[in-house]
Amino acid sequence: MANYELSPCQINYKGSDLGRTNGGVTLTLSQSGVTLNTDQDGETPVDEYIVGTDVRVSGNLADIELDNIANIMNETKVTDGTKEKVEINTNVGTSLLDNGGELILKPYVNGSVTTDQNKWITLHNAGIKATAEMQYDMSNQRVIAFEATGYADSTGLIATFGDTTATA
Repeated sequence: MANYELSPCQINYKGSDLGRTNGGVTLTLSQSGVTLNTDQDGETPVDEYIVGTDVRVSGNLADIELDNIANIMNETKVTDGTKEKVEINTNVGTSLLDNGGELILKPYVNGSVTTDQNKWITLHNAGIKATAEMQYDMSNQRVIAFEATGYADSTGLIATFGDTTATA
């Protein structure tokens, strides 16, 4: 039996559900390499070394709420009774790594977010940044575009496909 998948996903960032998305969520994994050559072999490669792995998640948040804006803009939501706000600062010099957190993609199965951790994808320390282009008109839905970058931990681990509690 083939294992084909098609579904949206839930995005959890730093323990918070970022809500519904619009236009899908994209996970990109790419490795960069350096090709080794010798004069004696001309332009024929003799080997290639991996010099980096890039893991990114991007998408559009459809739930435009203050908690989500605060989460992806690295800001804080202020609550004063029934009043709420998020102030956007310059954030110049802010490290996405230092302010990052765990990001988990949980696919939907049969219309619900799966609790099967074998199907989850976890970025162990993801820094997130956003681009909000909110057009106020009758024909365009407002969304907050985001991109999260996975950063390696001290062991070199960036992401895990499946249950993070599985041991060797």
